[in-house]
Amino acid sequence: MQTQAVPDSESVARILSRQWVIDGVILHMAFTLRTNETYISVNRTSVSSYQDDVNSFVSSHTDFYADDRHTTYQRALLNVGEVRAMDVAIDGKPLDIDVEVEPRDSFTKSHAGIFTRHNGIILKTGAALSVEGLEKNVSADDVLLEVRNELLELARLEQCTILGD
Repeated sequence: MQTQAVPDSESVARILSRQWVIDGVILHMAFTLRTNETYISVNRTSVSSYQDDVNSFVSSHTDFYADDRHTTYQRALLNVGEVRAMDVAIDGKPLDIDVEVEPRDSFTKSHAGIFTRHNGIILKTGAALSVEGLEKNVSADDVLLEVRNELLELARLEQCTILGD
């Protein structure tokens, strides 16, 4: 199945656990892939179900509430075009890395994923890459760390209100 990319002009939101933000700073773990994950989950803010999807998610995962009254959550807002335009380099050598935002088949219509690919292959933690021009193989973990650093630079932290029914 061919998935259509999310337009450059859109924004996506990574809904943040309380543990991922300290003193107004988003921590690395907010954009870390867990073992066997192939993408970072985000929500498309322009999709009509966005607010309902996020409210439902946050209400069923209490560590994603930003306050003890359960009235707010935090998100890292990213412009899709800026995410796609990221340049990834290891040891000063630019790599052929594509970072793509794609809709995901899910029970929530606004769900999407940020994928990192090398030569068309989705990167997962623990894999080795052969990169022309480098003497040694590169770890996918090193590439994913660089992507995570770039996402942190691009992300805009926002506090949002949970809307009632």
